[in-house]
Amino acid sequence: MAIEVPQRIGARSIADAIGITGSTLCALHCLIVPITLVLGPIAPLMAFEDESVHRALVWLVLPTAIIAFATGCAQHRDRRVAFLGATGLALLLSSFTLLHDLLGENGERIAALAAAALLISAHVRNSRLCRASDCDDGCGDER
Repeated sequence: MAIEVPQRIGARSIADAIGITGSTLCALHCLIVPITLVLGPIAPLMAFEDESVHRALVWLVLPTAIIAFATGCAQHRDRRVAFLGATGLALLLSSFTLLHDLLGENGERIAALAAAALLISAHVRNSRLCRASDCDDGCGDER
């Protein structure tokens, strides 16, 4: 019986996992906060509507997405990953900076949810393509 030695986990794999987690947290934040503000006690939840929470989520998602997509796309050169990732990041940054004033709070929330969905799709596709092309240990790294 052969013993399989686990491969090391590369920066791209970690960045995809963090990116999926961060984008999911962003989406959950956009969905849960309004519901809990209506259904639950308001005072403790007001902290989650603070701009610092939004800023922290953006600074979590932005660098991990860039690392994951840059290293993954360098290996598999999938245009869909690049398009979904770039569109998701642009929409996320726009919702954080511009769209609140243009579309209001609900419009900003919808844009952020759409951005999160695009980023999650890009990270999942990027991860699958890298696994399929055998670069899951960190695309571009030497073995």
